Amino acid sequence: MLVDCHVHLLPPRRLAGLMKWMHSFYPQHPVPRDVTLEQCLGHYHALGVDYLFNLVYPLRLGETEEVNRFNFELHRRHPWIIPFGGLHVEDEAKAAIVDRCLGEWGFLGFKFHPFVQRFDPLDPRMMDAYARLEHWRRPVFFHTGFEDFYGGNLPPETMEELARRFPKLPVVFAHSLFPRFDDAFRMVARYDNVWLEMTQVFGSFFDSRYVLKEYEGAKELLLEGLGPHSERIMFGTDHPTGSGTLEEVYQALDRAGLSETLRERLVGGTAVKFVERFWPDFTTRLPKKPRA
Repeated sequence: MLVDCHVHLLPPRRLAGLMKWMHSFYPQHPVPRDVTLEQCLGHYHALGVDYLFNLVYPLRLGETEEVNRFNFELHRRHPWIIPFGGLHVEDEAKAAIVDRCLGEWGFLGFKFHPFVQRFDPLDPRMMDAYARLEHWRRPVFFHTGFEDFYGGNLPPETMEELARRFPKLPVVFAHSLFPRFDDAFRMVARYDNVWLEMTQVFGSFFDSRYVLKEYEGAKELLLEGLGPHSERIMFGTDHPTGSGTLEEVYQALDRAGLSETLRERLVGGTAVKFVERFWPDFTTRLPKKPRA
């Protein structure tokens, strides 16, 4: 089973903006700047990925309805795409947005990107959204780490406080606090409601095109900690803005030399159990992606 737990398939305007942004940092990025949604879907058909988590979120006030409806319609056309919703820190009636996405539209959870969306995860205006997600017992993905790239700061203590304050809210640390894996693994061990995912992590160590800088001891810490915590660690690609083409992102993972069992958990096994926790027997309810 292959499950990509971190993907950004977006409305045309947003997809074009995302690729323009990516190419401004990496002009030689191999996914074309004018890539289309249908081409991205074709990449998944070619590689044989069974399911993907599509993560959307608004960049500005007034965009929430557009991106969430897009993800709803995308899932209706392609049931193997598991949708996650988003909202803006200035949105009113956040609980109602959560209810609509998780109830009427059948989303699995939500995704927030504090750096790009420009908010503190502990902003009081977000508490209603977290409380409603906790009521549903549904997961929320947070971008964490890569502060050197974004020029921001999201201390591990902030994410720990969120996990502590909402103990029934499943929280996923996207990018696993890169490169502070010691804090990430510590929180997985301490809090039952915390998961990790390794999007962009392996490319940052095993693909020279995407190495920001050397982080002393970080690679060793990563490889030592993966095994003991693998039942709560997933792997995603960030496609189409991952570390290379979709195939190259998985090749970077393979260069880490992981055991077969560990690799299988990262690329699908843990994600299947993660989804089944919230959607029991989801693999019998949602068809896999048709094979190419």
